[in-house]
Amino acid sequence: MDRTQETFSERVVQLFESIHPLDRVPRAGYVLRGVPEPESVAAHSHFVALLTLLFVEEHPTQFDRSKALAMALIHDLSEAKLMDIPMPYGDTYLKEGKQHAEQAVIEDLFAGFPRIYAAWHRELHEALSPEAKLVRALDKAQMMLKIAIYEREGRGRLAEFWANPKNFDDQGVECVSALFDAICARAGHPRPTPISDGA
Repeated sequence: MDRTQETFSERVVQLFESIHPLDRVPRAGYVLRGVPEPESVAAHSHFVALLTLLFVEEHPTQFDRSKALAMALIHDLSEAKLMDIPMPYGDTYLKEGKQHAEQAVIEDLFAGFPRIYAAWHRELHEALSPEAKLVRALDKAQMMLKIAIYEREGRGRLAEFWANPKNFDDQGVECVSALFDAICARAGHPRPTPISDGA
């Protein structure tokens, strides 16, 4: 169907019908580790967007506010179609295929809207800008914040999250690195040593 023939309002309705499942798609990594009633993809995306807002306001000269917020808001919309694929399995078995599929879904979801949304999603995947690096780092930080809270509540088997350096990938963004340090200090866990590129 040619979405360009639809009105803006019709395209908005179609988009929201397509992404509607996100508030019922659980974060799969938590399900696999026995967390009862884990957060949904929609809740995760909301919290990543809130973290992004806080960081761009705190560091207004480092990041383009609108661009960073847009990236945070759209970063997991493809999971309305693909569901949430846990990182270790996606990385091991799907590799670039997952990234290509996510980009294709985003391009389909935003057909008829400005092409900048799909471009920003691609830029986010490729970590091509300060905003992309910020959102990618905050995506991990939100996960570790949630892990710390679930652990405090006694929900799930979560020890492996604290041992995996990939879960603390700050993308070289100093202010997010400080957030990871604060999360670890609050939870009483040491931050794992990053894996060097030559390892």
